[in-house]
Amino acid sequence: MRKLLLIVPLVLLAVQVFAQTAYKGKVSEAKTREPIIGAVLFVQESGKSTVTDVNGNFTLQAQAGQTVRITYIGKETLNIKIVDEQSLANIQLQNADTQLNEVVVTGYQSQRKVDITGSVAVVNMKDIASIPTGNIISTLQGRVPGVNIASDGTPGGVGTSVGIRGITTINNGTPLYVIDGIQTRDNIATLLNPNDVESIQILKDAASASIYGTQAANGVIIITTKRAKKNDTRIDFSARVASQNFHTGIGMLNAQQWGDAYWAAYKNDGVKPSHDLYGNGDTPVIPEFINAAKTIRSGNTDWAKEVYNRATLQDYNVTVAKGSENGSSIFSLNYFDQDGLVKYTNFKRVNVRANTDYSFLSNRLRIGENVNITNWQEKLKPAGIEELTIAQHPLIPVYDINGGYAGPTQGVGDKPNPVRLLDQQKQNRANQWRIFGNMYIEAEPIKNLVLRSNYSINYRNGFFSTFEPKWHEGDRTVDVNAVTAENNYDRQWIWTNQASYQVKIGKHSINGLAGTEAKENYNEFLNARRENYLIQDLDYRYISAGDGKQTNGGLASRTAIESYFGKLNYAFDDKYLISGTVRRDASSRFGRNNNAGVFPGVSGAWRISQEQFLKKFSFINDLKLRASWGQNGNDLLDNEATYTKYSTNLTMGGYDIGGINRGIIPNGIIKDRSGNPNVKWEVSTQTNFGFDLSAMNNKLQVTLDYFIKDTKDMLIDRPYIAIIGEGGSIAYNGASLNNKGFEGLISWRDNVGKDFNYNITLTGSVYKNRVTDVPADIYYTFGGGNGSDKSIVGQPLGSWLGYRTNGLYTSADQLNDGINQPGKGLGRIRYVDVNGDKVINDKDREWLGSDQPKFFGGLNVSMTYKAFDFSFFVNGMVRDAYNNSKFYTDFFQLWTGNHGDRLLNAWTPSNSSSTIPALTAVNLNDEGRLSQYFIENGSYLKLKNIQLGYTLPAVVANRLKLRNLRVYLQGQDLITITGYKGADPEGLGYPYPLPRIFTAGLNFGF
Repeated sequence: MRKLLLIVPLVLLAVQVFAQTAYKGKVSEAKTREPIIGAVLFVQESGKSTVTDVNGNFTLQAQAGQTVRITYIGKETLNIKIVDEQSLANIQLQNADTQLNEVVVTGYQSQRKVDITGSVAVVNMKDIASIPTGNIISTLQGRVPGVNIASDGTPGGVGTSVGIRGITTINNGTPLYVIDGIQTRDNIATLLNPNDVESIQILKDAASASIYGTQAANGVIIITTKRAKKNDTRIDFSARVASQNFHTGIGMLNAQQWGDAYWAAYKNDGVKPSHDLYGNGDTPVIPEFINAAKTIRSGNTDWAKEVYNRATLQDYNVTVAKGSENGSSIFSLNYFDQDGLVKYTNFKRVNVRANTDYSFLSNRLRIGENVNITNWQEKLKPAGIEELTIAQHPLIPVYDINGGYAGPTQGVGDKPNPVRLLDQQKQNRANQWRIFGNMYIEAEPIKNLVLRSNYSINYRNGFFSTFEPKWHEGDRTVDVNAVTAENNYDRQWIWTNQASYQVKIGKHSINGLAGTEAKENYNEFLNARRENYLIQDLDYRYISAGDGKQTNGGLASRTAIESYFGKLNYAFDDKYLISGTVRRDASSRFGRNNNAGVFPGVSGAWRISQEQFLKKFSFINDLKLRASWGQNGNDLLDNEATYTKYSTNLTMGGYDIGGINRGIIPNGIIKDRSGNPNVKWEVSTQTNFGFDLSAMNNKLQVTLDYFIKDTKDMLIDRPYIAIIGEGGSIAYNGASLNNKGFEGLISWRDNVGKDFNYNITLTGSVYKNRVTDVPADIYYTFGGGNGSDKSIVGQPLGSWLGYRTNGLYTSADQLNDGINQPGKGLGRIRYVDVNGDKVINDKDREWLGSDQPKFFGGLNVSMTYKAFDFSFFVNGMVRDAYNNSKFYTDFFQLWTGNHGDRLLNAWTPSNSSSTIPALTAVNLNDEGRLSQYFIENGSYLKLKNIQLGYTLPAVVANRLKLRNLRVYLQGQDLITITGYKGADPEGLGYPYPLPRIFTAGLNFGF
């Protein structure tokens, strides 16, 4: 019996060996029939592989029933199941460029890209997959026409904001995100692992987005995560480590230069210089100590070096996917850890995602779920630390002689010590959890009729803790410490039920969709503050550990929406396409008189390339003309706009009811604001014209769009005069905006020989924004108007109203221009007398523009040569910028802290070509006023990303039992070309600085 048991396996093995056949065949290009050299054929069951020779021929050991995978760079992967000897005889590979037939998600349904009639951008995920970031949206900057993304260096990418087709509202302009069908406006960095993203589509025009009704006025971004593929099992791992460096500082004066500037300023004013610390001699002298107690030695501090440091970013991801004929499952685990450039700041996230899909009854019944669990922790920066870094005086050292914190004394400003703030607030933290997911059931009772029910949930729970310690620095002491703690949570659920049906009769194709949706958002928070902690250690920073004054508070809010929607797509002969959408939303945010709105959309397209008269132009593969019109709503308004609100108030509502003029006065109730039952949606109406071209064997891709977008009934608070009395504040619909613009994408992909492939993509967007209407009672005051004769109507939202300038006064003749400008003098800013009355005053203010982009875009170039790949991405913007850092860098008289080293080139009679005002210690010319002097060319061009990678050849990887292996090096934010004098033209004002990042990465899969 033992011998029999040993013989049977040997026999079976021999049968298997002898059953294998040497299959011969040829691999060629589908269109040209040219042989493909180096294509890899891999037997999935046995692991055997081979490579085609110079004639595209091969010999492969396999057996009937096994599956062979054929791969080649730039071609579609092909899986062939061996049936007979002819199965592998003549293999033809298609170009991987299948954009026209690519299926994309466009809102409650999927469509072929070629059938889309609206303006929908599809992101090329290969271009952004390797960029290290905690927020996948930040990687789209400059890559998608019509989408303006602003990102600062806040760890985790939580400071990223998105604008689609300009500023369309004075209220919240955040787009709607739809992730695997789940709607949210939450920060993507807090709920999504970028490694999980399979595709991103952006619905830009109203007709495409109107299926989401009142939530779609700011555009819709649809994100689909990865799923396991049928009959495929794989394990993928990726790792990347990055070094981040600070590189966007402003040149500031050192301690001696500050004294020299002070002396020059007073001498220019005709006053003998005298300073509490620098003395009163002929030249400034840095003292040994800067305080009377002689405990703080003079410093020469570069505060940027004390606040910012080199930081590390780590990102590790593992994904396990298994697919069968009737089901699939995928699991991913991600760890992301990014230190900030500001010392001690950090964003750490752990993300777990699971997805399963199963089918039953011959695929007529399908069920599935997505679950995403995220925990993220943040170490928070002190508020305003970026501005404080350039404002703090260089004479102040970090520490005093006793090791305590040094601080400002007489004559060097009043800013706190930035290092103290960093050290004492480095444990201020946020710890949050999110559960984000959905489950669905889908049935197809008859062919082409699909019924689907989807329930999704988005739950977040957060804890925040901040500590205000006792402190002493310089001449100041605070003896009170306090802990503030807050716990809050959000809960959102959405239940969607829909039915879709498609039918094709001859040349007619019809696809219909109808559904209902219910949605609820609930938020609640509880906070407390406690003073007087004997021990300041981290272990005692809890409310109950203090024994001083205690306060607390708590609130909750709830909103709900009930919706009905429908969509109908019709196509005739794949030439003429039309789509219509309508959605009705009823929201608890709005008044009883207007709580429901209807949002329609219609779009059409003509695939003119399918016409016989164009088919003779063989270089045109596809040409489609598009037009659309639609309306969207915006419900991101005050939840309480419809309610009349009251509060208890002793100061304004207390009353001596007894009339005895003594004792305790009772608290009265006052009316804070009046409700408006007529408040309704903001409505955006948008018209879009565009075309899509694919030509020259799909090597050339062109997409161009022109749009006009009008937003009306924006919600604002009506200002009121005092005689109206309490409750005069009221919200109402009353302002309008118009946006119009062009946006386009041009892409060219080709190859040189058989080993070199390249792809060049250029995107660009240009648009114009203007306010078209505001109510009569605020016509000259809203948005910066002067209150008398200048209105923001006709100007871009956010425009600057200020003084035009004409350089500096540089000669006596210019001073004798007959203009009454108080404080004018040599080296002072020369303001323009706009109205010609020979007096410079408020009546001379004009609209000076805005910082809204006039143009933004990007250039992406990628190349592959054999196993090597190289790519770089350049993005840029054309706009004006209000450089408020000039308040510190260009004017000595506006404050006593530090100033920019630009003052070393300030105007003097011997330096008359300088455009920087002469140094002065008094602001007689009122040069801090809003004027053209602060407005600069804020345009820039950046080398945003550059990458070099190597992919192990497939034949070698297969022998190592790997599906793929790639290593790469990458750099981000490397070069900036700009004339802007501030820190960084990409982030105006005082943003968290963008780091320069160098990354090493590894990807491999089984």
